[in-house]
Amino acid sequence: MTAAARVEAILLVSPRPVSAATLRSTADLSETGLRAALTELESRYSPESSGIVLRNVAGGHQLATNPACGGVIERFRQEARPAPLSSAAHEVLSCALYLGPLTRGAVTAVRGVNSDAVVRNLLDRGLIAEVGADRESPGSPALLAVTEDFLAATGAVSRDDFPALDSLVGPEELARVRERLGSAGETPAGSDAEDAAPEVPPETA
Repeated sequence: MTAAARVEAILLVSPRPVSAATLRSTADLSETGLRAALTELESRYSPESSGIVLRNVAGGHQLATNPACGGVIERFRQEARPAPLSSAAHEVLSCALYLGPLTRGAVTAVRGVNSDAVVRNLLDRGLIAEVGADRESPGSPALLAVTEDFLAATGAVSRDDFPALDSLVGPEELARVRERLGSAGETPAGSDAEDAAPEVPPETA
């Protein structure tokens, strides 16, 4: 493998500029060899003909998108951006947040409508995940809980950063949730019945 190829591979996997010293040591190159490799990459990634350019920035080298392609990239980002979450998705997230881990059946029982499609969507987005199985229920259904990606997206460090349920809803709604969970044969994991989650409005999810 050529020196330029080794340097190129390092720059492609690095999220930040890589210093010349690091490139020399990791690519096993002399100072002259590194200079020749960078010159080859500068030619290969010419701003006039490539969507990727080699930048010398912040004391190191980095492969980045060509600024001339900024308009195309922004249009792509707009079109590729995931659709906003629906109110149903917020409700399922609320169930996973306040009741989780819990099964799909428990989510459906709390919401009163089938939630399988919404759960699949949230699993695909990485906002909830299967974290185990309910071994006491027939078929050992998967248990669902919110993920670290969900916490990061909401700016929370942990589930403790969210408001307490009794500050969001009244006792009558909590009683309805307890009844629905009871009909599904489940109780909130790691909590008392008073902590059961209602159908929390989207803005509180």
